Amino acid sequence: MIAAPLNPREMISDFLRVMSETRRFFLAIGILLLATRHGGAERINQEGRILGPTPVVSTPTLFNTPEADAVVSAMQIMPVTNPWNEDISQRPRLANSDAMIAQIKSDLLPTRQNLRAFYEMNYVLVPDNQPRLTIPFLDYPDESDLDGGTFPNGNYPIPQNMPIESWPKGTGTLSLSQWQMDANNNGGDRHGIMVAPGSGSFWETWQMKLTQNGWQASNGAKFNFNSNALRPAGWTSGDAAGLPMFPAVPRFDECERGMVEHAMRLAVAKTRQEYIYPAVHYASSIPASSINYPAMGQRLRLKASFVIPSNWTIEERATLLGLKKYGAIVADNSGGFFSISVAPDDRWPANCFDHLATISIDNFEVIQTTGPTEGPRSPGAPTVDAGANQVIGIDDTAALSAVISAPNGGTTIKWQLYSGPAAVQLTNSNTATANASFTAPGSYTFMVSVTDSIHAVAYDAVVINVMPHVRMANISTRAAVGTAQNVAIAGFIINGDSPKRVMVRALGPSLMPFGVTGALNDPMLDLRDGAGNQIATNDNWKDSQEQAIADTGLGPGNDSESAIVATLSPGDFTAIVNGKDNATGIGLVEVYELDSTSRLLNISTRGFVGGGENVMIAGLILNGSDNGTICFRALGPSLTAFGVQAVIADPRLDLFNSQGTRIGANNNWKDSQQSAIESAGLAPGNDSESALLTNLAPGNYTAIVSGISGATGVALVEAYHVP
Repeated sequence: MIAAPLNPREMISDFLRVMSETRRFFLAIGILLLATRHGGAERINQEGRILGPTPVVSTPTLFNTPEADAVVSAMQIMPVTNPWNEDISQRPRLANSDAMIAQIKSDLLPTRQNLRAFYEMNYVLVPDNQPRLTIPFLDYPDESDLDGGTFPNGNYPIPQNMPIESWPKGTGTLSLSQWQMDANNNGGDRHGIMVAPGSGSFWETWQMKLTQNGWQASNGAKFNFNSNALRPAGWTSGDAAGLPMFPAVPRFDECERGMVEHAMRLAVAKTRQEYIYPAVHYASSIPASSINYPAMGQRLRLKASFVIPSNWTIEERATLLGLKKYGAIVADNSGGFFSISVAPDDRWPANCFDHLATISIDNFEVIQTTGPTEGPRSPGAPTVDAGANQVIGIDDTAALSAVISAPNGGTTIKWQLYSGPAAVQLTNSNTATANASFTAPGSYTFMVSVTDSIHAVAYDAVVINVMPHVRMANISTRAAVGTAQNVAIAGFIINGDSPKRVMVRALGPSLMPFGVTGALNDPMLDLRDGAGNQIATNDNWKDSQEQAIADTGLGPGNDSESAIVATLSPGDFTAIVNGKDNATGIGLVEVYELDSTSRLLNISTRGFVGGGENVMIAGLILNGSDNGTICFRALGPSLTAFGVQAVIADPRLDLFNSQGTRIGANNNWKDSQQSAIESAGLAPGNDSESALLTNLAPGNYTAIVSGISGATGVALVEAYHVP
């Protein structure tokens, strides 16, 4: 049965009259915050780039797609201390660097003594549950990772769209399936790479081919990109040096950002019978005593003196910057070229790497490499904690304070603006404690770095949400107060660096003069901290704190109503409203701020949504001179995960201004504003729940939560002040 239509104008008028006495005070609603958004350690890679949430792969995804870009750009591919991610720009030159460069050059034809970029190594991203296939290893099964297979067979997560080396950039008109089967008998190395970001594993093969009997390869290797562990000494891999290839290949996503963030895979004509860290295998007949030939694992660096032309392509500049900072590791000695491998992505612009072929080998130098317990892998690495995220006003100064551990000393500290809508003024940016001032509101991310010139740079970041000249004021929620789980629960967060004085009220009888029927006759109030510890309780407000409450000018209109004044440190708090002797009825729960120190944010009320006029009503007054961005949410089904029973199945949210004009409405949050709500980090947990993201001028507003077709149940109404 469809409920009778609401009369928003009358309901809002009554509700605002109840709230009018509090307009001169700041207020925040709060209540049972099921999930709060606190700062935490950021995932930051070796280049100082914030990676964001851990990526998820649900279906096999090819390397040359925007979907793959989004995943790999958020991956930490090998630890920041890994040799592939090691900043070698300041490493000393090898004593015989010039002689080795001359040898590398003389081993090549005169027409091949410049750098080449070869479109070679592709990959596919697979989910953790990708079905495994049997793949026989025909040549080196004893040096292969079978990964659950039975010798000589591997058990690998090979998808149907498995790419093989050089496809599609270097395979002409052949389809993927034709190239998988080597339809034209091209042969070659035919490497294959499968990457499972969820499990942190990747698998690489050599001479991989699809036959009538299934897949086969010469060998296979499994790597963990969360570990610095090497393959067993003397074992080959898909590469002759026993090294992985996936961490070494310049990709489309990173080149378009302007920096290859790792060392690259380098092939030379000849190597000696020796491998150095991180290589574990050699493939040569030249004696190890011939030290002017490079060993597998030898690292070369583009000279700092090489000037990268500004008019070269972004792909070329990104690659050359990477060769200066991270260098290239000798991984193969075939092909008769001095070459690096790049992904054969068909999205590369035409001729985007052509200028690399003008760079002579003489522009490189060989460096002294570090070992497994040296350089960034040695003890005593610095650490840094940028502190908790902050919310401040536009006129406030943010205090940036980093906690640093630097066992080796000799550190350099630097604060910098990582992202934000406007320029900021940073002072003392080269100390642990800096200050930032702002000219525009919004969300700003600051990064702090600490380096001792030995280890990987330690990074952390903190978000400063700068609020405009507007505050949420006089926020109250009217709801049905039942028993057990159906009491009204108000939760709020105090955000800042100093204690805050607040008042919490629970009203019932004083609602009746405003036409509210069935008001709760004797509300009781219980205030608790985020750990559930009781801070204070009150039945009748004059029983305790009478003078302190009266001094605020906010004493309830009826002696049986409840109020608590408390000074609270920043954190999470919950106010529970129930009826004395398990009485039920309509109640109003309120939270007021009594000073302008720390802010009240992320405020919610949980209560029972009835039919007709017994819906849940949240009132909001914005005070100030600027507009405020507010996100209202009405939750129901997602509460069940927290043990809440009898939730409203399909809540609806309607927003009205003080004249009773509907200015927003939502039933299912994905129907509109989905992208904006997700970007704010406020997407409800269930598609049937409601949300509205609005930019509101100072004034009075009312949000009404009702059930579709008059349905009833427990709901959570929330108001977030979004920077």
